[in-house]
Amino acid sequence: MEGETPMDRERRSRPRVPISVELKLHAPSVHFVLLSRTVDISTRGAFVRSNRALPVGAPVTVEFDRGRAKNPLRVAAKVVRVGSVEEGRAAGIAIRFTDVTDLDEALLDDLIRAAKA
Repeated sequence: MEGETPMDRERRSRPRVPISVELKLHAPSVHFVLLSRTVDISTRGAFVRSNRALPVGAPVTVEFDRGRAKNPLRVAAKVVRVGSVEEGRAAGIAIRFTDVTDLDEALLDDLIRAAKA
């Protein structure tokens, strides 16, 4: 990922895949809803395009559309970093998924595989 340090990569429990996946991000604590796309994603987190910063530590809910006749996948997450062009990083929000169940992880993995195809 652009602007990523070796330390960022070492902290990840799953490798991120540089693919664009459409999502809706809800940040109720700051009354914010964002329709965007990922820069990269794994089954444990993602970097989401955004020109608006959110506070690090802010709880968010991410919703991924899984296609017709399927319920959206909703995953709780927390903002772990905010990138800005001024810092030499891609503009966006790094999030870590929280309370990920085995089913959530399997569905995220399916979503990533489908987006790569």
